[in-house]
Amino acid sequence: MKTIIKLLIVAAIINGVVRVGLAGMKYYQLKDETEQLITFGANTTPNDLQNHIIGKAEQLEVPVDPNDIIVTRDGLHTFATVSYTQPVEVVPSYIYPIKFHFTTDAISMGGLSTTQGGFPVVHGK
Repeated sequence: MKTIIKLLIVAAIINGVVRVGLAGMKYYQLKDETEQLITFGANTTPNDLQNHIIGKAEQLEVPVDPNDIIVTRDGLHTFATVSYTQPVEVVPSYIYPIKFHFTTDAISMGGLSTTQGGFPVVHGK
């Protein structure tokens, strides 16, 4: 009987760790996609970048409110801030809200080309 109880406790712990791990994996996938969009989206409007981030969040089934995704641009510098709370059932019948937040930024390199030996070269020089 003790062995069964121990196995149930271990199964509950493993279940909780896996669920928290999956929430963390989705967070890093959304953060990575956001960084990619910001880095390579120099010709995309901040509103379109925000819509792409929302689309990726929906694809990953991450509960992000569109108002919690802020994309701004200051000249060649683009910033994105995303925050959300993911409810995770760590043990059966107990849901724990995990807060996720990240900010990423990138500077547009639209005037550069890699035409001379793989090194960036500014056009027009």
